[in-house]
Amino acid sequence: MVHGGAKADSGGSQSDVERRLGFGRLLASALKARGMKQDDLAGQLGTTQSSVSGWINGRYEPSAATVFTMEVSLGLDPGSLSRPLGYLPVEPVSHPVSVEVAIAQSTRLGEDEKAAMSALYHVLARSSEGAPRPGGEPAGRGASRGRRRSGAGGL
Repeated sequence: MVHGGAKADSGGSQSDVERRLGFGRLLASALKARGMKQDDLAGQLGTTQSSVSGWINGRYEPSAATVFTMEVSLGLDPGSLSRPLGYLPVEPVSHPVSVEVAIAQSTRLGEDEKAAMSALYHVLARSSEGAPRPGGEPAGRGASRGRRRSGAGGL
């Protein structure tokens, strides 16, 4: 049986509270995206709905083992729920995470900031496709790899 995790003490630092709340937002989003209720996840984990509610609302922090089990139960990439709590995933990520996914999963950005970052990334990615890099070679060719610039003018 999975237990609710450590109860958040009222003397916890602000960053602990923010970390738990960020985790709770990610968990709630994952449940919503899958059309699941708190009871559904509780049943899969062998715990109570009130424990799941406590995790979502930032009152409790689940154990690392519980978070890893949640990731598997919800079909999430390893680390998507565990890393925001400071836990390293049990299994290495099998594929790189895209910039878009990293922005979307950020717990430090609001929705407006996520939209702005995503738009900026797309503008920069489009403008750099085939554009020459400093040194005259097209993007992606590694123009300066293995060469050192000399003198202050090379900065």
